[in-house]
Amino acid sequence: MRPAAPLPHRVPRTPTRRRAAAVLSAVLSGLALVGFGPGAPAGAADFPRQPIQIVVPFTPGGNTDLLARILGEKLQAKFGETVTVVNRPGGGTNIGAAAVASARPDGYTLLIGPPASYVVNQFIYPSMPFNQDTAFEPISLIAKFPNVMVTAPSTGITSIQDLITKAKADPGKLNYASAGIGAASHLSGALFNQMAGIDTVHVPYKGTSQSLQDLVAGRVSYTIDNLGPIYPFIQSGQLIALGVSTKEPVGIIPKVPPIATVLPGYELSSWNVLAAPAGTPKEIVALLSRECAAILKMPDVAEKMRAFGSEPVGGTPAETAAFLKSERTRWEAAVKAARIKPEDFK
Repeated sequence: MRPAAPLPHRVPRTPTRRRAAAVLSAVLSGLALVGFGPGAPAGAADFPRQPIQIVVPFTPGGNTDLLARILGEKLQAKFGETVTVVNRPGGGTNIGAAAVASARPDGYTLLIGPPASYVVNQFIYPSMPFNQDTAFEPISLIAKFPNVMVTAPSTGITSIQDLITKAKADPGKLNYASAGIGAASHLSGALFNQMAGIDTVHVPYKGTSQSLQDLVAGRVSYTIDNLGPIYPFIQSGQLIALGVSTKEPVGIIPKVPPIATVLPGYELSSWNVLAAPAGTPKEIVALLSRECAAILKMPDVAEKMRAFGSEPVGGTPAETAAFLKSERTRWEAAVKAARIKPEDFK
C-alpha cells in the first residue's frame, strides 16, 4: 500500500457561514490533487477498476490512520488495485470529511473517521461545510475504542466512587485532562460530571500524549480517554485505571469495572466508521461492507487492532447507519453537557 503525502490546509476554529463556504471552496479547489472531483458514478459490476483512496482526517500515526493502513493493505490484496491512504487533517476532522462528502460517488474515495466526522461536529460548530446526517453512505463500523478513566497514584484516588466523593467534598478542586476542546475525552469528562453531579475543572491539551505527561506527574487529577495510548502507563503502574466507558469490562484490563456500575447508563466510547459519499451505488457499498467484514474477522487483523486498544466490529451498511443514528443522540447529550461555545476555539 502506497501512502500519500499529507496535504495540509488550515481552517478557522470558529467558522462563520462565509468562512465555512470559503473552507469548502478551498477544499474543492484542491481535490484534483488527490483525484477527487465531480462526475457520474461508476458501475458496480467491474468494481474496482482504478486505485482507491481512504481519507483519514488526521495526521499519520494515530489509531484512525493505523486502521486505514490495515484495511488498505487487505483491500489492495483482495482487489489487486492500489489503495492509498490520504491524510487530510484540520478543522476538527471537517477538512478530510468535507473532501469525501464532495467527491465523486463511485466508491473510489472513502472516509474513515471518528464520531467528530459523522455526528459530533454539527453540535459544536455554528456552521458546517456539509450535512453530517446526509453526506455519506455508511459502509461498516470498523472498530470501537474503549475509553478508560485513569489517575496517578499520587492523587490518592482509588476508585470511581472515591473520585466522586472527593469532588463533591471540595467542588472545583479536582480537574480532568482532555486531548482538546470538543475531543472525545472532553465530552466523556463532561458527561461524567453531569451524571455524577460533580464540579471538576476541564484542562484541555493539544493531544493525549501531552495530557499524559501531566497526569503521570499528578498535575491534573484524572482523564477519561482512549485506552490504546494509556494502556502502557497502566501496565507500568504510573497510572491507575478506575473504570472503563463500555457496558462490559474490556478484555485487556478485565478487572477494571465499567463506569456504569457506579453511574448507570454511562457509556461513551470512540469508534471509526468507513463511509463513501452519498449517492455511491448501493452495490458498491454492499461489496465494500462484505470485504470489511471478512477483513475484520482475520486473526492477524484482530491481533494488530487490539494491540493499540481497538476492538474490531463490522456490520452491514444498514446496521452502521442505525448505529450512527443512535450515536447522534448519545454524543449530542455529551456536547450539551460540555457547554462548548464558539469562543472556546479562539
